[in-house]
Amino acid sequence: MPRLSLTSQIKVDRLHADRETRYQFAASDAECDELATRFGFVAVSALSADLYIMKSARDCWDVRGRLSASVIQACGVTGDPGSETVDFPIEERYVRSAGDPAEVEVRLDDAEPLEDGAIDIGEMLAQSLSIAAASWPRAPHAPDILNADESLSDHPFAGLVALKSRRSD
Repeated sequence: MPRLSLTSQIKVDRLHADRETRYQFAASDAECDELATRFGFVAVSALSADLYIMKSARDCWDVRGRLSASVIQACGVTGDPGSETVDFPIEERYVRSAGDPAEVEVRLDDAEPLEDGAIDIGEMLAQSLSIAAASWPRAPHAPDILNADESLSDHPFAGLVALKSRRSD
């Protein structure tokens, strides 16, 4: 069974036309660090995927499987690090581009175009991780309502507070 990396691209012409091919991915420490930097995570401590690719129609290939990861992100309220386990199903369809590649329109309900006759598996896994991880991570102890402390001069609304206090004088 072939192993993948974040730079892996699978040439579809090398795949079996009548059966699915299984691939496994386990991110190296360097790949985890690269993904954490790219997506602004505190850390990615593990990332793996079990994938199956099969030709489903003429010039059309389906990728299905599951992505698993352990991600540490900063809470959007407190900034405290919090861990998250990601378990994300992958279902993607890739097709050969029939027109001008400069005029490809991407819609969520459409298939992805192949790049030079290949599926960019590494990029698909990276994007899947970014979608699966919490968009607004929140620590369990984070307050529901934040009140700006007007005595602090470095909060985001300090300038407005200063203007407001001058108007009321």
